[in-house]
Amino acid sequence: MAHTTVRGAEIHYSTYGTRVEGRDPVLLIHGSYITGRVDWGEIAPQLARDFEVIVPDCRGHGASSNPNGTYSFREMAADAVGLIHALGHARAHVIGHSNGGNVALVTLMEHPEVVATCIPQAANAYVSADLVERIPKKLDPDRIAREDPAWMEEMIDLHSQHHGTQYWRTLLQRTAAEIIAEPNYTAADLAHVNRPTLVIEGENDSTNAPARHAAFIAEHIPGSELWIPPGVGHNVHVEIPDLWLARVLSFLRRHSRAEGDGE
Repeated sequence: MAHTTVRGAEIHYSTYGTRVEGRDPVLLIHGSYITGRVDWGEIAPQLARDFEVIVPDCRGHGASSNPNGTYSFREMAADAVGLIHALGHARAHVIGHSNGGNVALVTLMEHPEVVATCIPQAANAYVSADLVERIPKKLDPDRIAREDPAWMEEMIDLHSQHHGTQYWRTLLQRTAAEIIAEPNYTAADLAHVNRPTLVIEGENDSTNAPARHAAFIAEHIPGSELWIPPGVGHNVHVEIPDLWLARVLSFLRRHSRAEGDGE
């Protein structure tokens, strides 16, 4: 992995494919308590047949530092902007999964000038009551240590080298606090978006489908596309990778623009 300093944090990232001058890259943002390699390691090389692909570890995850000791979708969105610029690009196709989908959406809303297109997958635009009810219980470190030690060991393996063996507990607590607080965009907020957007959510996504988060986002972003593949859960790109690649590449090819073009 390469690394660069972005807004005071050392952000580690991998790149795939060949940079083509004037062509926007794809930025893949991973979900919570994992890393870029874990979330996108199978997909990135395949996307790289058509685009340069950038896959970072978000601050406080994997090899990336977290000097502020924080977990914030807005902070990670600002990091995404900083990384895009640090690598010499004006903008990117921003794709995020789960809480990475939230980061992608926040990047779209707060920094539209760096977003060529946006694909938020398994994201939410607002905090629904079911998230407030479920997330603190689901991400309780004591419960996980007691009931799901394999998950605990996975997080220790991913993060302990750079953050310590007990960091997984801190990461879960910070993650849970952010999920029940942000993002909070209204229908009127979403109506201002003027970037091509593809919203993805598995039909059986137990986290996002009950409150119809994808439908809410797609209904209010003008001209957006909505894909809800049937019989699929939270990890659409993992569960049906071939269909995911076909749908995403079709969208990206239709909406690709060269860097420096007018809006």
